Amino acid sequence: MRVPENFVFYLSAHRGCNDHLLAEAKKMNAEYVELSSDPKAVLIRRMVYSVQAEVHRMRGFVRLKALGFKILYGYLKPEHRIGDWICDHFAKRSPSTIIALGNSNQSWVSLYHNGSMQKSQGAGIEDTIKAFQSAMGAMPGDQGIERIWETYYASQYCPERRNLQSFNHRMPKKALRSAGLSIERNANGCTLKDFFKQE
Repeated sequence: MRVPENFVFYLSAHRGCNDHLLAEAKKMNAEYVELSSDPKAVLIRRMVYSVQAEVHRMRGFVRLKALGFKILYGYLKPEHRIGDWICDHFAKRSPSTIIALGNSNQSWVSLYHNGSMQKSQGAGIEDTIKAFQSAMGAMPGDQGIERIWETYYASQYCPERRNLQSFNHRMPKKALRSAGLSIERNANGCTLKDFFKQE
C-alpha cells in the first residue's frame, strides 16, 4: 500500500489541510483511503501522495554546504509544511552536526546528539547563517571547506542525466527550484575517481 498507516501525519503537513479535513481523515483507515472512490478519500489520498513526493524529492536533492566546523546549511523552499522533517532527516544522517535549512522567509535548525533532537525555527536562512557566523566569530565562507564541497558535487557522475529529456520528464523544474538546484551538466564526464587521480 502507498498510503501509510500514519497518513494523517502526512495529511497535516499539506498546505491545503484544515481542521475539518483532519477530523474527517481520522474517521478513516489507510486501506479505505487507498482503495475508496469516495471524493473525500480521493482528496486525502492525493494530498498524502503530494506530501510524500515532496519529502522524497527534498531528501534527495537538497545540497548542504559547510559553514565552519560541524555546521551544514542549505536552501529549501517546500510547498508543504515539511521543512522541519527534512532538517531532522539530515541531522540524523550527520549526528552532532548542526543542520540549517531554509529560504529568504523561514529557516529550520536541527541538531541530533546522543539520541535526542534539538530544533528551532526562525526567519530567513541568511539571518540564521549570520547568527552562526557571529557566534563562531568567523568570517563568511571558509573557502577551503567550501571548495571541497563544490568539487565533490561537481565531480559526481550521473549517467541518467546524459538524457536530459528523460531527466526533465521525471524531475520537474519546480522540484529542482524548491531545492535550490540547477541541472548539473557534467560536460567533462569527470568522476570522483578521476578527481582523486588528478590530485
